[in-house]
Amino acid sequence: MKYLLLVVSLYVQVSVAQKKPTVYYIVKQNSSYNRNADEKTYHLAVEKVKKLSKQGDLMQLRIYGFENKNGDRIFSTADLDKGENFLTSTAAISNIYGLKKPFQFTVDKGVVSIDTLKWKDEIKKQLTAWEIKDDVIENALKNTFSEYSNLLQSLYFAEISSLDESTLKTSDITKNGMIYHMVKQDKSVIAINYSQSDSSSTLEGSTSFDPKTHLVIDESRKSNYSFLDANGKKSSGQFANSIQRASNYTAAVIENDYYDMIITGSYWSNAVNTKDQADSLKVHRYIDLYEAKYAGNRDYVKNKLGHLQKLRNKQYDDALSSISPKLLAGTYHLSNRVTSDNISDHDFKEIIPLLNDVQLFDYLQHSLSQYILSLDSASLQKAQLIANQLSERERVAARPMYLWATAMQIKDVDSLKQIQNEILNMDNAYWNQGNAGRYALLIQKLLSEHAGYDIQAMQKIIDKISVLYEDESNKKRFLQKAHLAYAYYLAYEMTPVEQEDGALLLLEKAAYYSPKSAAEKEHGSFYDRVFLKSKENYNEDYMALLSKKGKKDIALQNYIQEFLNNPASSFKSLSTFYRENYDESSFSHFFKKEIVSKLADAPSFLLKDIQGNEFSSAQLSGKWTVIDFWGTWCGPCVAEMPKLNQYYLGLKEDNLSKINFMSIACSDTKEKVQRFLSNNNYEIPVLMSDSKVEQSYKVRGYPSKYIITPEGKLIPTEFGFNWENLVSELSKL
Repeated sequence: MKYLLLVVSLYVQVSVAQKKPTVYYIVKQNSSYNRNADEKTYHLAVEKVKKLSKQGDLMQLRIYGFENKNGDRIFSTADLDKGENFLTSTAAISNIYGLKKPFQFTVDKGVVSIDTLKWKDEIKKQLTAWEIKDDVIENALKNTFSEYSNLLQSLYFAEISSLDESTLKTSDITKNGMIYHMVKQDKSVIAINYSQSDSSSTLEGSTSFDPKTHLVIDESRKSNYSFLDANGKKSSGQFANSIQRASNYTAAVIENDYYDMIITGSYWSNAVNTKDQADSLKVHRYIDLYEAKYAGNRDYVKNKLGHLQKLRNKQYDDALSSISPKLLAGTYHLSNRVTSDNISDHDFKEIIPLLNDVQLFDYLQHSLSQYILSLDSASLQKAQLIANQLSERERVAARPMYLWATAMQIKDVDSLKQIQNEILNMDNAYWNQGNAGRYALLIQKLLSEHAGYDIQAMQKIIDKISVLYEDESNKKRFLQKAHLAYAYYLAYEMTPVEQEDGALLLLEKAAYYSPKSAAEKEHGSFYDRVFLKSKENYNEDYMALLSKKGKKDIALQNYIQEFLNNPASSFKSLSTFYRENYDESSFSHFFKKEIVSKLADAPSFLLKDIQGNEFSSAQLSGKWTVIDFWGTWCGPCVAEMPKLNQYYLGLKEDNLSKINFMSIACSDTKEKVQRFLSNNNYEIPVLMSDSKVEQSYKVRGYPSKYIITPEGKLIPTEFGFNWENLVSELSKL
């Protein structure tokens, strides 16, 4: 009898389980805000857990697969090897949580009810288990809850479920400003088109759903919106949502400990840190826990190497040399590997094709080329291998450099001209990816030493570079612009003395193509200057020649324009020129009246300090003010803080000082900033960024210093620039 009851019980359980409906979906969400685009795809299922007597049905949302692309952030559960930079955003925490934990909810007539406290408690327990940092956990909790509650709500169409049957039979229904148009209605499906619009947004969509469960069968929705930001600038965005029923999810299931591995090894977790610093014991505990299972996984390798590198010992180098280059592809660790001293020929041949275009360019033009300059034999062999034995992409990137290396070792003029002609006849890819402008100019200098100046060859170089610079879609156009400025300067230097007018015109063009702002000062051009012995800017050379020829008023106008383009770095030369050529005592009046008024206005802001008090930029008026954009997470910012604190204390003690100092902490939290200041006994005033002020000031890196004039005009400075001396000189005017 007991056996019979057991069989019946099992039969009932199996039957009930088979009747529990599971509906699979593919949900795609595409959003864009200005130029930022985010694409998400969820592979999920809605499962019925059990029938509830009064509250409808107890259901469960389970995420089986997920893909995300946002700029260079890529992740896919279908192909983990595709992942790139996924962990650079806290959004990864929310995305991974959904893959690890199902969400339960109730539904009645399509109306979804969520136990908010329970959901948030379960999310917080997991975030705590992952040891998510204190300054991240609350935001991660809020974002995770919001992401999945919104996703869940989109799977049910309950907007008109409360309407009576007679209303539902009409073709057009208006509710809460939304217009619904009935397309089809029967016992198995209801299909509806809907739309809504106002002065700042539009929404259009079409949905078909099951009238019994209110679960969506398919849906397509698109909305557009616009608004004015804090600076009065119009911004716009778009959101599109697509829901399709799918068959059973058949892709390989990823084990939960994989998600634990990538999150606890991420920047957002303290699992391997103590007081925000890598902890050797915790790092090795992490490695011991996951090495055996995930040694061949790219995400694990990136986490492992990142933490070992922070420990600053030989273990990083040992681990780096033992890992397959394929697992390092797409990471900066691959660049570290290719430049290591003990790399084998076999690994070198394998690594070079794995470098992306940026890594390959940096390795060849910033690293290997420096060894070739000294004719290092091993480096010459590497250049020959890349230029002659690998694929076309690598040959294009390395061939101009290899030809220059060859040219340095020969003295025969005809052979040098042959090499020069080969470079001049190369297509634009060689001049962009292979940095051929640098090598064409170097070979031109070599030829000039042996055969004199060839004006026709120089013009060909200028023509080739000009085409690349004038192409506004070319990502290396400012590097080409730097080449172009030097090409004109080299032509000026080689022009015979008796051709004064022609020489002046060439120098004017060299000045014209010199960088006009910090954004135009291409990082890679620094290395070109090392090789070519060129300058970053030829404006002073041009203005000095104008002055020498008695055209000091024209020179002064150029000094003024250069100051407006690059105010911090050109103030000294403007001041010196004016004082040497005009009434020295009138410089202060001239500068304030003729120049300061032409500077751009400093963007206004209203921020809170770490005590919660509001501070307006208007409170800075009347004094010269240094503003420092920084963060506790920024190594160079932290390194210079003792100096900044001392600078601030000196201003504080000087009652007659005409200088203010203010700092703005970005991408940071009040708690971390307070702890940092307290632990180091720093007294500098700190405002907390609203995530907009750094955009208004166009901050390109950290730390960044800006000087605001007493009138509220802006003078940006560059990283490493001696801003102390500058603001001191300005305050004396």
